[in-house]
Amino acid sequence: MIAEPTDVLIQKVRDELGELDERSEQFVATLKKVLQDTESASRLQPLPATFVSRNITLEEYEALPRAEKRRYHDETEKLNQRWVENQLNRLQAKWLMVVDGQIVMHGATLDSYPDDEEFLALCEKTGKYPFLFVSPRVFAIEEHPTLWHKTKEPSDAYPAVTIVIADNNTRFETEADLDTGAVDCYCPLKLLMANGVVNIQPNDRERTSEHLSRPFVYFFKRVWLELIDENGASRQWQTTIVCVDDWNNSPFTSINPDRTFLLGRSVLFNLRPRLILDFDTRRTEVEFNATTS
Repeated sequence: MIAEPTDVLIQKVRDELGELDERSEQFVATLKKVLQDTESASRLQPLPATFVSRNITLEEYEALPRAEKRRYHDETEKLNQRWVENQLNRLQAKWLMVVDGQIVMHGATLDSYPDDEEFLALCEKTGKYPFLFVSPRVFAIEEHPTLWHKTKEPSDAYPAVTIVIADNNTRFETEADLDTGAVDCYCPLKLLMANGVVNIQPNDRERTSEHLSRPFVYFFKRVWLELIDENGASRQWQTTIVCVDDWNNSPFTSINPDRTFLLGRSVLFNLRPRLILDFDTRRTEVEFNATTS
Protein backbone atom coordinates (compact mmCIF):
# COMPACT_ATOMS: atom_id res chain seq x y z
CA MET A 1 0.00 0.00 0.00
CA ILE A 2 1.24 3.55 -0.81
CA ALA A 3 1.44 5.05 2.67
CA GLU A 4 3.50 8.22 1.97
CA PRO A 5 1.77 11.63 1.88
CA THR A 6 1.19 12.92 -1.64
CA ASP A 7 3.83 15.65 -1.43
CA VAL A 8 6.46 13.13 -0.29
CA LEU A 9 5.54 10.82 -3.17
CA ILE A 10 5.77 13.70 -5.68
CA GLN A 11 9.22 14.60 -4.34
CA LYS A 12 10.37 10.98 -4.80
CA VAL A 13 9.21 11.13 -8.43
CA ARG A 14 11.11 14.43 -8.86
CA ASP A 15 14.23 12.78 -7.49
CA GLU A 16 13.92 10.06 -10.11
CA LEU A 17 12.75 12.09 -13.14
CA GLY A 18 13.63 15.72 -12.43
CA GLU A 19 11.24 18.68 -12.19
CA LEU A 20 7.52 18.06 -12.81
CA ASP A 21 4.97 20.47 -14.21
CA GLU A 22 1.59 21.01 -12.53
CA ARG A 23 -0.17 18.44 -14.72
CA SER A 24 2.45 15.77 -13.94
CA GLU A 25 2.10 16.39 -10.21
CA GLN A 26 -1.68 16.10 -10.53
CA PHE A 27 -1.20 12.80 -12.40
CA VAL A 28 0.96 11.38 -9.58
CA ALA A 29 -1.60 12.41 -6.95
CA THR A 30 -4.50 10.90 -8.95
CA LEU A 31 -2.59 7.68 -9.60
CA LYS A 32 -1.88 7.30 -5.89
CA LYS A 33 -5.59 7.68 -5.06
CA VAL A 34 -6.64 5.16 -7.73
CA LEU A 35 -4.14 2.60 -6.47
CA GLN A 36 -5.25 3.08 -2.86
CA ASP A 37 -8.94 2.78 -3.79
CA THR A 38 -8.25 -0.36 -5.84
CA GLU A 39 -6.30 -1.99 -3.04
CA SER A 40 -8.98 -1.16 -0.46
CA ALA A 41 -11.72 -2.56 -2.70
CA SER A 42 -9.69 -5.71 -3.25
CA ARG A 43 -9.22 -6.27 0.47
CA LEU A 44 -12.89 -5.68 1.22
CA GLN A 45 -14.21 -7.75 -1.68
CA PRO A 46 -15.99 -10.78 -0.16
CA LEU A 47 -15.46 -14.26 -1.48
CA PRO A 48 -18.41 -15.55 -3.52
CA ALA A 49 -21.41 -16.53 -1.39
CA THR A 50 -22.44 -19.16 -3.91
CA PHE A 51 -20.57 -22.04 -5.48
CA VAL A 52 -18.95 -20.78 -8.68
CA SER A 53 -17.09 -23.72 -10.26
CA ARG A 54 -18.33 -26.01 -13.03
CA ASN A 55 -18.16 -29.78 -12.82
CA ILE A 56 -16.76 -31.70 -15.76
CA THR A 57 -17.88 -35.19 -16.76
CA LEU A 58 -16.28 -38.39 -15.50
CA GLU A 59 -14.84 -39.05 -18.96
CA GLU A 60 -13.32 -35.56 -19.14
CA TYR A 61 -11.80 -35.99 -15.66
CA GLU A 62 -10.28 -39.38 -16.43
CA ALA A 63 -8.66 -37.96 -19.58
CA LEU A 64 -6.84 -35.20 -17.69
CA PRO A 65 -3.13 -35.61 -16.90
CA ARG A 66 -2.32 -35.98 -13.21
CA ALA A 67 -1.05 -32.40 -12.88
CA GLU A 68 -4.20 -31.02 -14.53
CA LYS A 69 -6.39 -33.00 -12.15
CA ARG A 70 -4.60 -31.36 -9.21
CA ARG A 71 -4.96 -27.89 -10.74
CA TYR A 72 -8.66 -28.49 -11.44
CA HIS A 73 -9.33 -29.30 -7.77
CA ASP A 74 -6.93 -26.74 -6.28
CA GLU A 75 -8.49 -23.86 -8.22
CA THR A 76 -11.97 -24.99 -7.24
CA GLU A 77 -11.07 -25.09 -3.55
CA LYS A 78 -9.55 -21.60 -3.68
CA LEU A 79 -12.52 -20.07 -5.49
CA ASN A 80 -15.08 -21.64 -3.16
CA GLN A 81 -13.19 -21.63 0.13
CA ARG A 82 -15.68 -19.56 2.14
CA TRP A 83 -18.71 -21.36 0.72
CA VAL A 84 -17.21 -24.75 1.55
CA GLU A 85 -16.27 -23.71 5.09
CA ASN A 86 -19.81 -22.45 5.69
CA GLN A 87 -21.38 -25.66 4.41
CA LEU A 88 -19.06 -27.92 6.42
CA ASN A 89 -19.90 -25.94 9.56
CA ARG A 90 -23.62 -25.77 8.80
CA LEU A 91 -23.89 -29.51 8.24
CA GLN A 92 -21.32 -30.45 10.90
CA ALA A 93 -19.78 -32.54 8.12
CA LYS A 94 -16.31 -33.99 7.68
CA TRP A 95 -16.74 -34.24 3.92
CA LEU A 96 -19.16 -33.22 1.20
CA MET A 97 -19.59 -33.68 -2.55
CA VAL A 98 -20.89 -30.95 -4.83
CA VAL A 99 -22.43 -31.13 -8.31
CA ASP A 100 -23.62 -27.97 -10.09
CA GLY A 101 -23.41 -25.99 -6.87
CA GLN A 102 -25.57 -28.45 -4.94
CA ILE A 103 -24.45 -30.75 -2.11
CA VAL A 104 -25.30 -34.25 -3.31
CA MET A 105 -23.63 -36.20 -0.48
CA HIS A 106 -22.09 -35.42 2.90
CA GLY A 107 -21.16 -37.19 6.11
CA ALA A 108 -20.28 -36.52 9.72
CA THR A 109 -17.63 -39.26 9.64
CA LEU A 110 -15.61 -41.15 7.05
CA ASP A 111 -17.73 -44.24 7.79
CA SER A 112 -20.39 -42.89 5.44
CA TYR A 113 -17.98 -42.04 2.61
CA PRO A 114 -19.08 -43.85 -0.60
CA ASP A 115 -17.15 -46.82 -1.92
CA ASP A 116 -15.95 -46.99 -5.54
CA GLU A 117 -19.20 -48.45 -6.89
CA GLU A 118 -21.34 -45.90 -5.06
CA PHE A 119 -19.15 -43.08 -6.34
CA LEU A 120 -19.38 -44.26 -9.95
CA ALA A 121 -23.15 -44.61 -9.57
CA LEU A 122 -23.26 -40.98 -8.41
CA CYS A 123 -21.23 -39.92 -11.45
CA GLU A 124 -23.64 -41.78 -13.74
CA LYS A 125 -26.71 -40.36 -12.01
CA THR A 126 -25.53 -36.74 -12.17
CA GLY A 127 -23.57 -36.96 -15.41
CA LYS A 128 -20.73 -35.09 -13.67
CA TYR A 129 -17.58 -35.77 -11.68
CA PRO A 130 -18.42 -34.45 -8.17
CA PHE A 131 -16.15 -32.05 -6.34
CA LEU A 132 -14.99 -33.45 -2.99
CA PHE A 133 -14.24 -31.21 -0.02
CA VAL A 134 -12.81 -32.46 3.27
CA SER A 135 -12.78 -30.74 6.64
CA PRO A 136 -9.34 -30.08 8.19
CA ARG A 137 -10.68 -31.93 11.26
CA VAL A 138 -10.03 -35.20 9.42
CA PHE A 139 -6.30 -34.62 9.89
CA ALA A 140 -6.36 -33.34 13.48
CA ILE A 141 -3.94 -35.93 14.83
CA GLU A 142 -2.53 -35.46 18.32
CA GLU A 143 0.47 -37.72 18.16
CA HIS A 144 1.86 -38.97 21.48
CA PRO A 145 4.68 -41.52 21.07
CA THR A 146 4.38 -44.12 23.86
CA LEU A 147 5.14 -47.84 24.11
CA TRP A 148 5.08 -51.09 22.11
CA HIS A 149 6.45 -50.33 18.63
CA LYS A 150 9.94 -48.91 19.01
CA THR A 151 10.28 -45.31 17.98
CA LYS A 152 13.27 -43.10 17.30
CA GLU A 153 13.24 -42.01 20.93
CA PRO A 154 15.43 -43.96 23.40
CA SER A 155 13.54 -46.61 25.43
CA ASP A 156 10.28 -45.60 23.77
CA ALA A 157 7.66 -47.71 21.98
CA TYR A 158 4.16 -47.37 20.53
CA PRO A 159 1.15 -49.41 21.76
CA ALA A 160 0.12 -51.78 18.97
CA VAL A 161 -2.72 -54.12 18.06
CA THR A 162 -3.14 -56.60 15.21
CA ILE A 163 -5.65 -55.39 12.63
CA VAL A 164 -7.13 -57.25 9.66
CA ILE A 165 -7.78 -55.15 6.54
CA ALA A 166 -10.10 -56.53 3.86
CA ASP A 167 -12.36 -55.88 0.92
CA ASN A 168 -14.98 -58.32 -0.35
CA ASN A 169 -12.40 -60.79 -1.71
CA THR A 170 -9.02 -60.19 -0.08
CA ARG A 171 -7.76 -59.78 3.47
CA PHE A 172 -4.43 -59.40 5.21
CA GLU A 173 -3.29 -58.49 8.69
CA THR A 174 -0.70 -56.08 9.98
CA GLU A 175 0.33 -54.56 13.28
CA ALA A 176 -1.22 -51.15 13.78
CA ASP A 177 0.07 -48.38 15.99
CA LEU A 178 -2.75 -47.54 18.40
CA ASP A 179 -3.20 -43.78 18.47
CA THR A 180 -6.14 -42.43 20.44
CA GLY A 181 -5.03 -38.94 19.42
CA ALA A 182 -6.23 -39.70 15.87
CA VAL A 183 -9.89 -40.04 14.92
CA ASP A 184 -9.46 -41.92 11.65
CA CYS A 185 -7.07 -44.52 10.18
CA TYR A 186 -4.01 -44.10 7.96
CA CYS A 187 -2.22 -46.75 5.92
CA PRO A 188 0.39 -46.96 3.12
CA LEU A 189 -1.29 -46.98 -0.28
CA LYS A 190 1.44 -49.23 -1.68
CA LEU A 191 0.85 -51.86 1.04
CA LEU A 192 -2.89 -51.95 0.39
CA MET A 193 -2.40 -52.25 -3.36
CA ALA A 194 0.27 -54.95 -3.00
CA ASN A 195 -2.18 -57.04 -0.95
CA GLY A 196 -5.01 -56.53 -3.42
CA VAL A 197 -7.28 -54.65 -1.03
CA VAL A 198 -7.52 -51.40 -3.02
CA ASN A 199 -6.87 -50.26 -6.58
CA ILE A 200 -6.42 -46.74 -7.87
CA GLN A 201 -8.65 -45.90 -10.83
CA PRO A 202 -8.38 -42.96 -13.27
CA ASN A 203 -11.45 -41.41 -11.62
CA ASP A 204 -9.98 -41.48 -8.09
CA ARG A 205 -9.35 -38.10 -6.50
CA GLU A 206 -5.78 -37.49 -5.37
CA ARG A 207 -5.60 -35.06 -2.48
CA THR A 208 -2.88 -33.37 -0.44
CA SER A 209 -2.78 -32.38 3.23
CA GLU A 210 -0.24 -31.77 6.00
CA HIS A 211 0.76 -33.52 9.21
CA LEU A 212 3.55 -32.35 11.52
CA SER A 213 3.95 -29.40 9.10
CA ARG A 214 4.85 -31.77 6.25
CA PRO A 215 2.76 -32.36 3.12
CA PHE A 216 1.54 -35.77 1.98
CA VAL A 217 -0.58 -37.15 -0.87
CA TYR A 218 -3.49 -39.49 -0.18
CA PHE A 219 -6.62 -41.20 -1.52
CA PHE A 220 -9.80 -42.20 0.31
CA LYS A 221 -10.73 -45.89 0.11
CA ARG A 222 -13.47 -47.87 1.83
CA VAL A 223 -12.38 -51.14 3.51
CA TRP A 224 -13.36 -53.56 6.26
CA LEU A 225 -11.32 -53.47 9.49
CA GLU A 226 -11.42 -56.44 11.85
CA LEU A 227 -10.17 -56.99 15.39
CA ILE A 228 -9.81 -60.52 16.82
CA ASP A 229 -9.67 -61.01 20.57
CA GLU A 230 -7.67 -63.48 22.67
CA ASN A 231 -10.49 -66.06 22.49
CA GLY A 232 -10.82 -65.92 18.70
CA ALA A 233 -13.96 -63.76 18.67
CA SER A 234 -13.92 -61.05 16.03
CA ARG A 235 -15.73 -57.88 15.05
CA GLN A 236 -15.66 -55.97 11.79
CA TRP A 237 -16.36 -52.39 10.85
CA GLN A 238 -16.51 -50.92 7.37
CA THR A 239 -15.05 -47.46 7.12
CA THR A 240 -13.07 -45.15 4.86
CA ILE A 241 -9.35 -44.90 5.55
CA VAL A 242 -6.70 -42.46 4.40
CA CYS A 243 -4.39 -44.25 1.96
CA VAL A 244 -1.11 -42.34 1.97
CA ASP A 245 1.13 -42.31 -1.08
CA ASP A 246 4.92 -42.56 -0.60
CA TRP A 247 4.33 -43.65 3.00
CA ASN A 248 7.98 -44.16 3.91
CA ASN A 249 8.74 -40.52 3.17
CA SER A 250 5.52 -39.23 4.72
CA PRO A 251 5.16 -37.57 8.16
CA PHE A 252 3.45 -40.73 9.48
CA THR A 253 6.77 -42.53 9.73
CA SER A 254 8.62 -39.69 11.47
CA ILE A 255 8.18 -41.27 14.91
CA ASN A 256 8.15 -44.93 13.88
CA PRO A 257 9.89 -45.68 10.54
CA ASP A 258 8.48 -49.24 10.53
CA ARG A 259 4.84 -48.19 11.00
CA THR A 260 2.38 -49.87 8.62
CA PHE A 261 -0.93 -48.60 10.01
CA LEU A 262 -2.17 -45.87 12.32
CA LEU A 263 -5.37 -46.96 14.09
CA GLY A 264 -7.57 -44.07 15.24
CA ARG A 265 -10.26 -44.12 17.89
CA SER A 266 -13.31 -44.07 15.57
CA VAL A 267 -12.94 -47.79 14.77
CA LEU A 268 -12.44 -48.63 18.44
CA PHE A 269 -15.60 -46.76 19.41
CA ASN A 270 -17.55 -48.79 16.87
CA LEU A 271 -15.99 -52.20 17.66
CA ARG A 272 -15.91 -51.50 21.42
CA PRO A 273 -13.05 -53.77 22.46
CA ARG A 274 -11.51 -53.88 25.88
CA LEU A 275 -7.79 -53.24 25.45
CA ILE A 276 -5.37 -54.34 28.16
CA LEU A 277 -2.00 -52.64 27.83
CA ASP A 278 0.72 -54.65 29.56
CA PHE A 279 3.62 -52.29 30.11
CA ASP A 280 5.80 -55.08 31.48
CA THR A 281 5.69 -57.35 28.43
CA ARG A 282 4.73 -54.54 26.06
CA ARG A 283 1.76 -56.48 24.72
CA THR A 284 -1.82 -55.51 24.00
CA GLU A 285 -4.62 -57.94 24.81
CA VAL A 286 -7.94 -57.54 23.03
CA GLU A 287 -11.16 -58.69 24.71
CA PHE A 288 -14.78 -58.43 23.61
CA ASN A 289 -17.52 -58.27 26.19
CA ALA A 290 -20.00 -61.05 25.45
CA THR A 291 -22.92 -58.81 26.44
CA THR A 292 -22.24 -56.34 23.62
CA SER A 293 -22.36 -56.95 19.88
